[in-house]
Amino acid sequence: MTHKKLRLIYNPHAGRRKLVNELDTVIRIFQEGGYEVNVHRTQSPEDIENTAAHCADMDTVVVAGGDGSIHQAVNGLMKIPMEERPILGILPVGTANDLAFALKLPKSIAAACEVIANGATFDMDLGKVNNRYFVNVASAGLLTDISPKVDVRVKNRLGQLAYYLKGIETLPSFRPFHVQFEQNDRKYSEDAILLLAVNGLSVGGLRQLVPKASLSDGKLDFLLIKQSDWPETMRLLLKVLGGGKVGSSNMVQFQTKHVSISCERPVSSDLDGEWGPDSPWEIQIGPKITVLC
Repeated sequence: MTHKKLRLIYNPHAGRRKLVNELDTVIRIFQEGGYEVNVHRTQSPEDIENTAAHCADMDTVVVAGGDGSIHQAVNGLMKIPMEERPILGILPVGTANDLAFALKLPKSIAAACEVIANGATFDMDLGKVNNRYFVNVASAGLLTDISPKVDVRVKNRLGQLAYYLKGIETLPSFRPFHVQFEQNDRKYSEDAILLLAVNGLSVGGLRQLVPKASLSDGKLDFLLIKQSDWPETMRLLLKVLGGGKVGSSNMVQFQTKHVSISCERPVSSDLDGEWGPDSPWEIQIGPKITVLC
C-alpha cells in the first residue's frame, strides 16, 4: 500500500501547549487516514518557514499553531514551484485563529485532524506586501505591532486580551504617519493612525470588521483610519474593537487588487502577527494556495 506523505510542523508553545498533550491522537488519526507521518517540532518562526520550504517531497504539510505560524509556513511553501507544492493543512491551536474561523475549521484538535484526513480542498487567496505573503491581514500603525511584542506566556494566559492590553500601553507614544496613494482615479494624502489590508473574515478575533470579505474573491478589503482628535479616534477604535458596524468620514474603505502606498518616514508593518516589510508598500492580491478544509 502506498502512503501519502505528511509533515506535521508544530509550535510546542502555541495555545497553552494544547497540541503537545494530544500529539499521539493527531498522529494516529493521520496514519488511519493513509498518511506516512513525519513530525517536526519547530524552534522559531524562521524554522517554520525554512522547514516548509523544504517539503517538496511531501503531499501535505500540516501546521499546528496560530495565524503567525501559518504565515511562516505559507511563505515557505510559496518558495516551492506550484507543481511540486504540498497541500496545506491547519490545526488551529493559536490565540486568535482568524484564518481557521474563516475556513470554518473545528476548534477540536481531533476534529480538525479528521478534516485533514478527509482530504477536501479549497483554493484560497493570498495577499502580498512587497515580497512577503500574508494569509489574513497586513497592517500598519496603532495597535498593529503588538503581537510580535507580546510574550508567548502572556498570550497563552490571557488570549486576545493580551493584545489589547499591550495596545493601550502604546497610545501615549504613538505618532500618526502620512500616507499617499491612488485608488479608483482618486489621490489620497492622509495622516493615518491605522491601515489594514484584510484577506480573511476577521482580524484579531474581531468577526464583524469586514463582514463582506471573502477568501476567494480575488480582492483585499482596505481600511484606513485618519488622524483626528482623540475623542473621535477613541470612538472609532472602540467601535472597531467592539465588533460593531464602523462608518465615519475619518475612515477610508474600499476593495482592491492592488495599491501602492508611500510614507513620509519609514513605517513598519505587521503581517498576520509577524513583522513585515517597512514602507513603501506594494499591497496586492497574490496567487492562490490549496488548503484542506
